[in-house]
Amino acid sequence: MLEAVNNPKIHRILFLPELDENEWKSDLRRFASGDMTLTRTSAGESSIKAVQRLMIFLGYSTSSTGAFGIDGDFGRGTNRGNAQFQFEHNLTNKVNRRILCYDCNWQNASRNIVAIPDVKLTVTALDRMLNNALHAINTNQVMCGDFNEAVFHLNNLHRGSLLSCKRIFERYGDLVEKAVRNMRNSRGITIQPEWIFSIMRQETAGIVRPRFEQHLLTRYNGRNPGANFAELRYQSMSFGLGQILGVNFQRVGAPSAKAMFFSSLEDQALYIARFLASKKSTIAKSNPTDADFRVIARYYNGPGYESHHYHERIATWFREFKALV
Repeated sequence: MLEAVNNPKIHRILFLPELDENEWKSDLRRFASGDMTLTRTSAGESSIKAVQRLMIFLGYSTSSTGAFGIDGDFGRGTNRGNAQFQFEHNLTNKVNRRILCYDCNWQNASRNIVAIPDVKLTVTALDRMLNNALHAINTNQVMCGDFNEAVFHLNNLHRGSLLSCKRIFERYGDLVEKAVRNMRNSRGITIQPEWIFSIMRQETAGIVRPRFEQHLLTRYNGRNPGANFAELRYQSMSFGLGQILGVNFQRVGAPSAKAMFFSSLEDQALYIARFLASKKSTIAKSNPTDADFRVIARYYNGPGYESHHYHERIATWFREFKALV
């Protein structure tokens, strides 16, 4: 088992190039040999980071807050992602759908995560993760729709390295222009590119970093307990350069919430434009007022946008991108 770990592309998923890989390789050898002293609390930090990188590549959150984090702590969030993976692949009888959709709301979702018991990361489960990752690579079912892009974003997420307005403009400028043309030609809607850029800068700073919302999974499962669990999990996550919630997949023209995770960067830029389309009178403006920024802030961030200063930040980014455009 674990032969897939030797694949060069799997190696790129597990390992940040500038870090020493010897520690996690040593832990991996112990783990594969059946060393039962190697647990989620005794494994080295770099080994846990390798597992977290693999889980993120496969689309599983690793933080109790729902973030996709690489911190070397096999805590409650990484345990939840492991439990979700094993449940979806029939690898455990320790958790069921009810446990994974534990009773919670936005305020107490992180606190109530203890409802999910510890689920061991077995050799069988890790082997399945590795082989699923290899299959995803071979079928191009990967984050951002491209393996090299997926690794770029994974590595920058690991480093905590985000992009400035200038770098976002340089990296995604052509894609934003395509989205603007698409909206004009297909829907007759004018959208100033600064709006798309500003959402990218505010939501992700140019680095794709999905987020899972436990309270939404609990809610969606309560409404539709017979639905595919994995699809509901994806509907409960926000994706892409614009952090658009998966449940909005039809609004942005994606075939499913899961498909949004695999969407190309070009599609991600277009999804932002499509999501903003209902505010067409505002997004057509090249010189928006404070009231316009408030309209977009409320629409994108919700009624509490003022407490996050969302409208002010969008205005700041808009001015910066206007100078670049």
